[in-house]
Amino acid sequence: MISQQLTKQQKIAIGVAVFLFSVLMVLTLWYLFTHPLFTNSLRDVSIIFLAITVIVLDVVLIFLMFQVIRLLEFLIVELKPVLDSVQETTSTVRGTATFVSDGVTSPMIDASSKAAGVKGSVSFVVGSVLGGFSKGRSRTQPAGAPEPAGAGSTQTTGNPSQPNSTQETASNG
Repeated sequence: MISQQLTKQQKIAIGVAVFLFSVLMVLTLWYLFTHPLFTNSLRDVSIIFLAITVIVLDVVLIFLMFQVIRLLEFLIVELKPVLDSVQETTSTVRGTATFVSDGVTSPMIDASSKAAGVKGSVSFVVGSVLGGFSKGRSRTQPAGAPEPAGAGSTQTTGNPSQPNSTQETASNG
């Protein structure tokens, strides 16, 4: 926040206003002390004004209290059934999720993992059996595994867009 400095004229105006207010208060008190009839009348009028103000505030507070009671009735009558319905729906969704998890998802995961295990085992056994009959393969190397680099195969660069130097010389010569 930017603080603004008061100008000399503004300071003088504020000082004059405070002085005039103080003088007005002193004159009012002097007048009330020197004129008891007017002071008694003013006191009575002030008491009546204060009583009327209290009555009006009481009416407003009673009105606000009835509004709060109506709000509470609304919450109890209208909102409670909605909250009960939401709670029932939540428990139904929770039950459905539990059923799907226990009855559908878990058995599918179990079956899939067992199938993957059987596939891996069969692949290993077939690779071991066929691997013993093929040339240049060791007995422990499964079928489909890449051959070692020194086993007579050509070394690739790993980038299919760049031709292998041994392939280039074979195709050129």
